[in-house]
Amino acid sequence: MELFDHLHAWHWATLGIILLALEMLVSTGFMLGIGLAALVLAVFMLVMPGLAWEWQFLWFGALCIVLTLGYRKYFRNVNEATDNPLLNDRAAQLIGKSFVLGVDLDRSGADMLGDTRWTLRASGRLPKGTRVRVCGVDGMVLIVEEEE
Repeated sequence: MELFDHLHAWHWATLGIILLALEMLVSTGFMLGIGLAALVLAVFMLVMPGLAWEWQFLWFGALCIVLTLGYRKYFRNVNEATDNPLLNDRAAQLIGKSFVLGVDLDRSGADMLGDTRWTLRASGRLPKGTRVRVCGVDGMVLIVEEEE
């Protein structure tokens, strides 16, 4: 444990900078709290340079937890906010769209809609050429009903 007896502020600052640089590469938010904890501890070590290594690691662990949870709580809504919530949900984007069936549909089947072949489900039999509207989705299955 003699290795830990010689921990200084620059050790923590170096660890913090390395972790923040890695965070910039992967941008997951996971290393942000840990890197900031190391930098805060580096500043703390400048104020109290004689702090025992046991206390340094205790403070580092506590700061990691507090800063990581604080980051997640503060940025959760920011990261999830979007002006287009259906951007990556192609099936949900089709709700309300009308099209003409290119195949006979006997409660379920598949047809081309745009450039994609979709699995379709209906409440009954619909002949080819029927104008239908997408009224819902179930996973990647489009639920269609005949347009009136």
